[in-house]
Amino acid sequence: MPLTKTTWLLRVGAPVAVLALALTACGPFGEKDDTSENARHTSRSGVTDGHRSGAQKVGMRSDGEPPLRPGQTGTRAFKEDTGVEPTYRIAAQKVDIGTAAEAKALVSNPADAEGKVPAVVYVKYTHVRGATVKEYPRVGDYAEVYADGRRGAKVTGTAGRPKGCADSDEIKNWRNGQSYLLCNTFLIPARARSVKVMWTEIGGKPFVWTF
Repeated sequence: MPLTKTTWLLRVGAPVAVLALALTACGPFGEKDDTSENARHTSRSGVTDGHRSGAQKVGMRSDGEPPLRPGQTGTRAFKEDTGVEPTYRIAAQKVDIGTAAEAKALVSNPADAEGKVPAVVYVKYTHVRGATVKEYPRVGDYAEVYADGRRGAKVTGTAGRPKGCADSDEIKNWRNGQSYLLCNTFLIPARARSVKVMWTEIGGKPFVWTF
């Protein structure tokens, strides 16, 4: 189904530190967008939980079960960079789609955003058991967006976070029962008709949410 209208939540008009495309982004993203300033804002609610795992088919869980519905959770132990390995409950909430103009504002070279729009994925993480994460949790770095089966190009930098999203670099002493909403931004084809969110640690079994 086509994407429906919504509001892009990144700060607009504030001083912006230009974001850079992550080097891990996959190749070309399809046809050029001819909507320019008229590109639509969209929002997708509902996700399936997962992450890349070799030839794992996007949109299916590793055990063959169908994708998770919006807000459904997957539970996984995750080893943080600091060495602790707490268990998290993970639930993708929604993906907000921006405009072509906003995509170009996020990169240093406008050509990198040609035919693309930004997609912000919102994922809720709850520390359910295990050691306290004293600082710099990285569990939120592993959420990705796939559009029409192709991985989006992750955007990095500090152009501002969507309202309500936490900064993982500012989280301290994350204990059992505490939850944070962590967000990542990707560039995807402007004409994408299918959007999925995937989470997993490298080499792990994916959680996948379909919008």
